Amino acid sequence: MEKNLNKVVTRTATKWKERARRDRSNRRNITRSQAFALELLDYMDLHEIKQIDLANKMGVSAQQVNKILRAKANLTFETIDKISEALGVYITPPKIKSNKSTNSAIIHHSMQVVHKRKYKTIEEELTSERITQRNPVLQTNMENLDLYTYTANQI
Repeated sequence: MEKNLNKVVTRTATKWKERARRDRSNRRNITRSQAFALELLDYMDLHEIKQIDLANKMGVSAQQVNKILRAKANLTFETIDKISEALGVYITPPKIKSNKSTNSAIIHHSMQVVHKRKYKTIEEELTSERITQRNPVLQTNMENLDLYTYTANQI
């Protein structure tokens, strides 16, 4: 009994993970399928069309229509044409649009950190003693001026 339960749980977890991976890699198609499914559901509700009726008109199983309405089916042009003929409507084909707009001006720039500032810590010995040493150049007088005299050749 326990072994059977473990098998079922393992299979279910594996199927869920596989479906999640597939959905993640197929996210753009899923959102398109969901948008189409919502429009189709709205149309069917408005015209009081049942799933089984649509399936019969399309010549497919009710399960296939259910997959389409749950956005779990990969819609081909052939499937879209069948839906169009069954409902007697025109479904517009997808359009190619560039992601970049050539006419609009750039509104914002994307930026990234190139160099991160590093703060250095300087350790000093701090004392309360008074500094009595001074710069010897600043203490020049007539007596020690001879130390700082240069000839023209030395400069």
